[in-house]
Amino acid sequence: MPINDPDVAQYLRKLADKQGRVEAQLSSLMKRYQHVVAQSEDDKIEMKKLRGTMKKAMERIRYIEDIPGKRVPYFMNFQVEIPGPDTPSTAVAGQRLSDTKPVSQDGPFVCTTYLSAFMMKTYSIGPYGDPEIPTGRPNDPPAGSEVITPLTGRFRPVASTADPFAGAYLGYGMGASSIGGAQAAQTFRPGAIDFLFEIADEGTDRLRQNQIPIPSRYLFSEFDRPMYLPVSDFFERGSSIRFSSTLTRELGFAEVNYALLPNGFAEGEQNPPPDPSQPDDIGRVPVSIGGTLYFTMLGYKILQAQSPAV
Repeated sequence: MPINDPDVAQYLRKLADKQGRVEAQLSSLMKRYQHVVAQSEDDKIEMKKLRGTMKKAMERIRYIEDIPGKRVPYFMNFQVEIPGPDTPSTAVAGQRLSDTKPVSQDGPFVCTTYLSAFMMKTYSIGPYGDPEIPTGRPNDPPAGSEVITPLTGRFRPVASTADPFAGAYLGYGMGASSIGGAQAAQTFRPGAIDFLFEIADEGTDRLRQNQIPIPSRYLFSEFDRPMYLPVSDFFERGSSIRFSSTLTRELGFAEVNYALLPNGFAEGEQNPPPDPSQPDDIGRVPVSIGGTLYFTMLGYKILQAQSPAV
Protein backbone atom coordinates (compact mmCIF):
# COMPACT_ATOMS: atom_id res chain seq x y z
CA MET A 1 0.00 0.00 0.00
CA PRO A 2 1.59 3.25 -1.03
CA ILE A 3 2.24 5.82 1.60
CA ASN A 4 1.00 9.22 0.49
CA ASP A 5 2.13 11.11 3.54
CA PRO A 6 5.54 12.58 2.74
CA ASP A 7 6.57 12.85 6.40
CA VAL A 8 5.90 9.16 7.01
CA ALA A 9 7.78 8.23 3.84
CA GLN A 10 10.77 10.34 4.88
CA TYR A 11 10.76 8.75 8.35
CA LEU A 12 10.70 5.26 6.88
CA ARG A 13 13.62 6.12 4.61
CA LYS A 14 15.60 7.31 7.65
CA LEU A 15 14.86 4.05 9.43
CA ALA A 16 15.93 2.07 6.38
CA ASP A 17 19.20 4.05 6.13
CA LYS A 18 19.87 3.56 9.83
CA GLN A 19 19.20 -0.14 9.55
CA GLY A 20 21.60 -0.34 6.59
CA ARG A 21 24.29 1.44 8.59
CA VAL A 22 23.73 -0.91 11.54
CA GLU A 23 23.92 -3.97 9.31
CA ALA A 24 27.10 -2.63 7.73
CA GLN A 25 28.62 -2.06 11.18
CA LEU A 26 27.57 -5.53 12.32
CA SER A 27 29.05 -7.04 9.17
CA SER A 28 32.31 -5.18 9.79
CA LEU A 29 32.33 -6.30 13.41
CA MET A 30 31.71 -9.89 12.31
CA LYS A 31 34.59 -9.75 9.84
CA ARG A 32 36.83 -8.29 12.52
CA TYR A 33 35.77 -10.97 14.94
CA GLN A 34 36.46 -13.69 12.40
CA HIS A 35 39.88 -12.15 11.73
CA VAL A 36 40.66 -12.09 15.46
CA VAL A 37 39.52 -15.70 15.81
CA ALA A 38 41.69 -16.77 12.85
CA GLN A 39 44.65 -14.85 14.24
CA SER A 40 44.10 -16.50 17.58
CA GLU A 41 44.14 -19.91 15.91
CA ASP A 42 47.33 -18.98 14.10
CA ASP A 43 48.83 -17.87 17.40
CA LYS A 44 47.84 -21.18 18.93
CA ILE A 45 49.55 -23.03 16.09
CA GLU A 46 52.65 -20.84 16.42
CA MET A 47 52.70 -21.37 20.16
CA LYS A 48 52.43 -25.09 19.60
CA LYS A 49 55.34 -24.96 17.17
CA LEU A 50 57.32 -22.84 19.60
CA ARG A 51 56.67 -25.30 22.41
CA GLY A 52 57.80 -28.13 20.14
CA THR A 53 60.96 -26.25 19.18
CA MET A 54 61.74 -25.47 22.81
CA LYS A 55 61.18 -29.09 23.74
CA LYS A 56 63.56 -30.22 21.04
CA ALA A 57 66.10 -27.64 22.19
CA MET A 58 65.80 -28.88 25.75
CA GLU A 59 66.27 -32.47 24.59
CA ARG A 60 69.19 -31.59 22.32
CA ILE A 61 72.64 -32.77 23.48
CA ARG A 62 74.74 -29.85 24.63
CA TYR A 63 77.62 -31.65 26.37
CA ILE A 64 79.85 -34.53 25.33
CA GLU A 65 78.91 -36.33 28.53
CA ASP A 66 75.25 -36.32 27.42
CA ILE A 67 75.89 -38.31 24.22
CA PRO A 68 74.35 -41.75 24.70
CA GLY A 69 76.54 -44.75 23.94
CA LYS A 70 79.17 -47.07 25.34
CA ARG A 71 82.54 -45.54 26.23
CA VAL A 72 85.68 -47.55 25.44
CA PRO A 73 89.32 -46.37 25.79
CA TYR A 74 90.93 -45.49 22.50
CA PHE A 75 94.47 -44.59 21.40
CA MET A 76 94.57 -42.56 18.18
CA ASN A 77 98.17 -43.22 17.12
CA PHE A 78 100.27 -41.32 14.58
CA GLN A 79 103.76 -42.17 13.45
CA VAL A 80 106.33 -40.26 11.44
CA GLU A 81 109.48 -41.86 10.07
CA ILE A 82 112.68 -39.83 10.42
CA PRO A 83 115.36 -41.31 8.14
CA GLY A 84 119.07 -41.19 8.59
CA PRO A 85 121.06 -38.94 6.22
CA ASP A 86 122.38 -40.57 3.05
CA THR A 87 124.62 -37.61 2.19
CA PRO A 88 126.43 -35.05 4.37
CA SER A 89 124.12 -32.34 3.04
CA THR A 90 120.91 -34.19 3.98
CA ALA A 91 119.00 -32.36 6.72
CA VAL A 92 115.76 -33.09 8.54
CA ALA A 93 115.68 -29.94 10.67
CA GLY A 94 112.94 -27.63 9.44
CA GLN A 95 111.16 -30.34 7.44
CA ARG A 96 107.43 -30.70 8.00
CA LEU A 97 106.53 -34.36 8.51
CA SER A 98 102.83 -35.29 8.74
CA ASP A 99 100.54 -38.24 9.32
CA THR A 100 96.74 -38.29 8.91
CA LYS A 101 94.32 -40.74 10.49
CA PRO A 102 90.52 -41.02 9.96
CA VAL A 103 87.94 -41.42 12.71
CA SER A 104 86.11 -44.68 12.00
CA GLN A 105 82.36 -44.95 11.59
CA ASP A 106 81.80 -47.01 14.74
CA GLY A 107 81.56 -43.87 16.85
CA PRO A 108 82.93 -40.37 17.50
CA PHE A 109 86.31 -39.93 19.19
CA VAL A 110 86.90 -37.82 22.30
CA CYS A 111 90.52 -36.88 23.09
CA THR A 112 91.63 -35.98 26.61
CA THR A 113 95.43 -36.27 26.54
CA TYR A 114 98.43 -35.92 24.23
CA LEU A 115 101.29 -38.43 24.49
CA SER A 116 104.47 -38.87 22.48
CA ALA A 117 107.61 -41.01 22.31
CA PHE A 118 110.53 -41.47 19.97
CA MET A 119 111.92 -44.90 19.05
CA MET A 120 115.53 -44.60 18.00
CA LYS A 121 117.05 -46.24 14.96
CA THR A 122 120.64 -46.13 13.73
CA TYR A 123 121.82 -45.71 10.16
CA SER A 124 125.12 -46.29 8.44
CA ILE A 125 127.21 -43.31 7.38
CA GLY A 126 128.72 -45.41 4.59
CA PRO A 127 131.97 -47.35 4.17
CA TYR A 128 135.22 -45.60 4.88
CA GLY A 129 138.89 -46.53 5.14
CA ASP A 130 141.11 -48.69 2.95
CA PRO A 131 140.07 -52.34 2.47
CA GLU A 132 143.73 -53.31 2.02
CA ILE A 133 144.80 -51.66 5.23
CA PRO A 134 143.04 -52.88 8.39
CA THR A 135 141.64 -49.52 9.40
CA GLY A 136 138.19 -47.92 9.17
CA ARG A 137 135.04 -49.72 8.09
CA PRO A 138 135.34 -50.42 4.36
CA ASN A 139 132.62 -53.09 4.38
CA ASP A 140 129.81 -51.01 5.89
CA PRO A 141 126.54 -50.68 3.92
CA PRO A 142 125.77 -47.52 1.94
CA ALA A 143 125.00 -44.30 3.82
CA GLY A 144 121.40 -44.09 4.96
CA SER A 145 120.97 -47.87 5.35
CA GLU A 146 119.51 -48.91 8.67
CA VAL A 147 121.86 -50.94 10.82
CA ILE A 148 121.05 -52.80 14.02
CA THR A 149 123.10 -51.66 17.01
CA PRO A 150 122.60 -51.68 20.80
CA LEU A 151 120.90 -48.28 20.39
CA THR A 152 118.25 -49.59 17.99
CA GLY A 153 114.72 -49.79 19.37
CA ARG A 154 115.33 -47.69 22.46
CA PHE A 155 112.64 -45.15 23.38
CA ARG A 156 113.94 -41.66 23.98
CA PRO A 157 112.32 -38.42 25.25
CA VAL A 158 110.60 -36.00 22.90
CA ALA A 159 112.32 -32.98 24.44
CA SER A 160 116.02 -32.60 25.20
CA THR A 161 115.18 -31.01 28.56
CA ALA A 162 114.48 -34.53 29.82
CA ASP A 163 118.26 -35.16 29.65
CA PRO A 164 120.16 -33.01 32.16
CA PHE A 165 123.28 -31.23 30.97
CA ALA A 166 125.42 -33.63 33.07
CA GLY A 167 128.46 -31.38 33.06
CA ALA A 168 128.19 -30.17 29.47
CA TYR A 169 128.62 -26.54 30.58
CA LEU A 170 129.89 -24.32 27.81
CA GLY A 171 131.37 -21.19 29.27
CA TYR A 172 134.52 -19.11 29.55
CA GLY A 173 137.44 -20.99 31.02
CA MET A 174 135.60 -24.30 31.10
CA GLY A 175 136.86 -25.74 27.83
CA ALA A 176 138.86 -28.95 27.78
CA SER A 177 142.60 -28.52 27.45
CA SER A 178 143.02 -31.68 25.39
CA ILE A 179 141.14 -33.79 22.85
CA GLY A 180 140.90 -36.60 25.38
CA GLY A 181 139.37 -34.24 27.91
CA ALA A 182 136.85 -32.99 25.38
CA GLN A 183 135.86 -36.58 24.54
CA ALA A 184 135.39 -37.36 28.21
CA ALA A 185 132.91 -34.52 28.75
CA GLN A 186 129.32 -35.69 29.08
CA THR A 187 126.76 -34.13 26.79
CA PHE A 188 123.17 -34.96 25.88
CA ARG A 189 122.49 -38.64 25.41
CA PRO A 190 121.81 -39.64 21.79
CA GLY A 191 118.28 -39.93 20.50
CA ALA A 192 116.47 -37.10 22.30
CA ILE A 193 114.32 -35.27 19.79
CA ASP A 194 112.92 -31.73 19.74
CA PHE A 195 110.11 -30.65 17.45
CA LEU A 196 107.14 -28.33 16.96
CA PHE A 197 103.77 -29.92 16.28
CA GLU A 198 100.31 -29.02 15.02
CA ILE A 199 96.91 -30.76 15.23
CA ALA A 200 94.15 -30.13 12.70
CA ASP A 201 90.70 -31.53 11.97
CA GLU A 202 90.75 -31.62 8.18
CA GLY A 203 87.04 -32.46 8.00
CA THR A 204 86.06 -29.10 9.48
CA ASP A 205 89.29 -27.30 8.54
CA ARG A 206 89.76 -26.35 12.19
CA LEU A 207 93.19 -26.04 13.79
CA ARG A 208 93.87 -26.80 17.43
CA GLN A 209 96.31 -23.88 17.75
CA ASN A 210 96.94 -20.51 16.15
CA GLN A 211 99.66 -19.87 13.57
CA ILE A 212 102.41 -20.75 16.06
CA PRO A 213 103.16 -24.50 16.41
CA ILE A 214 103.32 -26.16 19.83
CA PRO A 215 106.76 -27.10 21.26
CA SER A 216 107.28 -30.76 22.10
CA ARG A 217 108.53 -29.59 25.48
CA TYR A 218 104.90 -29.10 26.55
CA LEU A 219 104.24 -32.81 26.14
CA PHE A 220 106.48 -33.51 29.11
CA SER A 221 105.93 -30.81 31.70
CA GLU A 222 107.43 -33.04 34.41
CA PHE A 223 109.55 -35.57 32.53
CA ASP A 224 107.07 -38.39 31.86
CA ARG A 225 103.92 -36.46 32.64
CA PRO A 226 101.63 -36.26 29.57
CA MET A 227 99.88 -33.14 28.32
CA TYR A 228 96.32 -33.06 29.66
CA LEU A 229 93.88 -31.02 27.58
CA PRO A 230 91.91 -28.27 29.39
CA VAL A 231 88.67 -29.66 27.90
CA SER A 232 87.80 -32.82 26.00
CA ASP A 233 88.33 -32.53 22.25
CA PHE A 234 85.53 -33.97 20.08
CA PHE A 235 85.89 -35.49 16.59
CA GLU A 236 82.83 -36.73 14.72
CA ARG A 237 82.74 -39.89 12.61
CA GLY A 238 84.53 -39.53 9.30
CA SER A 239 86.81 -36.75 10.51
CA SER A 240 90.44 -36.76 9.37
CA ILE A 241 92.93 -35.75 12.04
CA ARG A 242 96.32 -34.51 10.85
CA PHE A 243 99.43 -34.51 13.04
CA SER A 244 102.31 -32.42 11.70
CA SER A 245 105.77 -32.16 13.22
CA THR A 246 108.71 -29.94 12.37
CA LEU A 247 112.09 -30.92 13.80
CA THR A 248 113.97 -28.00 15.33
CA ARG A 249 117.42 -29.61 15.05
CA GLU A 250 119.32 -32.51 13.54
CA LEU A 251 119.35 -35.73 15.54
CA GLY A 252 123.10 -36.05 15.05
CA PHE A 253 125.40 -39.02 15.35
CA ALA A 254 126.59 -41.50 17.94
CA GLU A 255 129.52 -43.85 18.32
CA VAL A 256 128.56 -47.33 19.42
CA ASN A 257 131.20 -49.34 21.26
CA TYR A 258 130.65 -53.04 21.80
CA ALA A 259 132.45 -56.36 21.87
CA LEU A 260 131.78 -59.83 20.57
CA LEU A 261 130.42 -62.08 23.28
CA PRO A 262 131.46 -65.68 24.00
CA ASN A 263 129.84 -68.59 22.15
CA GLY A 264 129.09 -66.49 19.07
CA PHE A 265 126.68 -64.01 20.71
CA ALA A 266 126.76 -60.37 19.59
CA GLU A 267 124.65 -57.23 19.84
CA GLY A 268 123.32 -56.09 16.52
CA GLU A 269 124.37 -56.87 12.98
CA GLN A 270 127.61 -54.89 12.95
CA ASN A 271 130.89 -56.78 13.09
CA PRO A 272 133.82 -55.30 15.01
CA PRO A 273 135.89 -53.12 12.67
CA PRO A 274 139.47 -54.05 11.87
CA ASP A 275 141.26 -51.82 14.33
CA PRO A 276 144.88 -52.82 15.00
CA SER A 277 144.99 -50.65 18.10
CA GLN A 278 142.25 -52.72 19.75
CA PRO A 279 141.93 -56.43 20.47
CA ASP A 280 140.15 -58.43 17.78
CA ASP A 281 136.93 -58.77 19.76
CA ILE A 282 136.41 -55.03 20.31
CA GLY A 283 134.09 -53.10 18.00
CA ARG A 284 133.29 -49.45 17.44
CA VAL A 285 131.06 -47.89 14.81
CA PRO A 286 129.84 -44.32 14.16
CA VAL A 287 126.18 -44.14 13.15
CA SER A 288 123.64 -41.47 12.33
CA ILE A 289 120.46 -41.20 14.39
CA GLY A 290 116.93 -41.47 13.05
CA GLY A 291 113.83 -43.33 14.10
CA THR A 292 110.07 -43.32 14.44
CA LEU A 293 108.22 -40.48 16.16
CA TYR A 294 105.01 -41.64 17.81
CA PHE A 295 102.25 -39.23 18.75
CA THR A 296 99.13 -40.47 20.54
CA MET A 297 95.82 -38.75 21.19
CA LEU A 298 94.50 -40.66 24.18
CA GLY A 299 90.78 -40.66 24.90
CA TYR A 300 87.75 -42.81 24.21
CA LYS A 301 85.30 -43.82 21.49
CA ILE A 302 81.53 -43.54 21.94
CA LEU A 303 80.02 -46.68 20.44
CA GLN A 304 76.38 -46.93 19.33
CA ALA A 305 76.00 -43.15 19.41
CA GLN A 306 73.35 -41.34 17.39
CA SER A 307 74.41 -39.79 14.11
CA PRO A 308 75.36 -37.02 14.18
CA ALA A 309 76.28 -37.22 17.83
CA VAL A 310 75.73 -33.50 18.47
